[in-house]
Amino acid sequence: MNSINAVFKSYMKDVEKEILKADKELRDKAATVVVNELKTMLNNPTGDVPKTVTGNLKKGVAKKNQRYSSIVGFKAPAYHAANVEFGHDIVVNGKSTGKRAKPHPFLAPSFEKTKTEVIKILSESRT
Repeated sequence: MNSINAVFKSYMKDVEKEILKADKELRDKAATVVVNELKTMLNNPTGDVPKTVTGNLKKGVAKKNQRYSSIVGFKAPAYHAANVEFGHDIVVNGKSTGKRAKPHPFLAPSFEKTKTEVIKILSESRT
């Protein structure tokens, strides 16, 4: 009886690994869709999307795959991405001017624009 349990547990671990692998591939595919849209928006800015000067936002677009999730965001040199997305206090010589720079959302619109395609990709694992 114990050997049957051991074989079954081993089989279940193998199945779980395959499911995680498939899900990770689909998450990576979905994250790539969002990253590509984000880069397209930054290459061809319209509306509130920031017109880049240094190109650091584009250089910093990143995705990270973890065991159970994939993250789309920014890494160096785009340390200022959140300030651009949400706006920020204007500071001169280390002192606040009391004014605020308006937000220039670009990450949220790229998620919104790709939402249907991402949902379709992620639902592939359930069919």
